[in-house]
Amino acid sequence: MLGVATYNLLTVAAGAVLGGVEATPKIWDIAAVWAIVQAAGGVWMPLESEPIFPLQVGQNYGSRPYPTLVVSRAELLPIFQPLVQFLGKF
Repeated sequence: MLGVATYNLLTVAAGAVLGGVEATPKIWDIAAVWAIVQAAGGVWMPLESEPIFPLQVGQNYGSRPYPTLVVSRAELLPIFQPLVQFLGKF
């Protein structure tokens, strides 16, 4: 963890790390990064059952965290997932 959610997750998209996890990012931390990770071939996995995107008009997303796992390749999900799955159970 590097201290800033956006930077932490962008290091995955850039190929500097294999995976990253954020327990409490807010929507403004991840909205743009989500698209960048997808374009770089990474896999974004929400750690809760409610979908993140698309956002719903009229909803207040300001206080809601979005526990998130990001990996550089799909085959890494089974390795990282057991280590962070508990984060979706706030």
